Amino acid sequence: MRRVSKTLAGALVVFLLALGLAACGGGSDSGSSPSTEATAPTGSGSSTAESPTSQGREGKSEGEGTGEEPASRKSEASEFTPKSHNDSGGGSTQYKVKGGDNSVQEFGEEAEPKEFDAAAAALHDFLDARAEGNWAAACDYMSKAVTESFEKLAAQAKQIEDKSCAGILEKLTNPAAKSEMKAEAEKANVGSLRTEGDRSFVIYTGIKGTVLAMPMANEGGEWKVASLAGTPLS
Repeated sequence: MRRVSKTLAGALVVFLLALGLAACGGGSDSGSSPSTEATAPTGSGSSTAESPTSQGREGKSEGEGTGEEPASRKSEASEFTPKSHNDSGGGSTQYKVKGGDNSVQEFGEEAEPKEFDAAAAALHDFLDARAEGNWAAACDYMSKAVTESFEKLAAQAKQIEDKSCAGILEKLTNPAAKSEMKAEAEKANVGSLRTEGDRSFVIYTGIKGTVLAMPMANEGGEWKVASLAGTPLS
């Protein structure tokens, strides 16, 4: 089995790094929000595939300090409307760097068009919800592992009243990065979905043509982002 390189490992742990940077209160617009921009892949041509909707939150009751989603957050998530994005597709070969670390570009295999479209739509929905400041909706597009990490973080953050995923995500996001997050959501262009077993990466271009890899998770047939930000590959 191919050795996981530093770049690949970095993509898998970028979530932890993002938490650390956010907790320290990153100061500038350009550094506070990673360039995770993408548009739905073109296995078939557009990211109009049905994306995950707010699930798993019904049945949760309001409760302070429990990590449960307040009713107001559930309502907020239901107000989010997924947008349609067009992606260039083309596979991961276009992103290979001669003489560089191509561990993500060569990871596993290129996914089928149907999976490509679904994963790209999930990424776009996450970026769009985040750009709108709809934290509850953004959490709906995040993997269980990420949301559980938020709950563990919340348990240690006594100063945070809203300990739901949405509450933590809002606290971790620098308000000064709002314009950059909007730009990321608008310009993101997905070109590839690489999969191997339970691990997958969406490769896409973001602001200023930066190539990024976003870890993805398939949970019950629905694609979710498995990090707060994409890892730069270029």
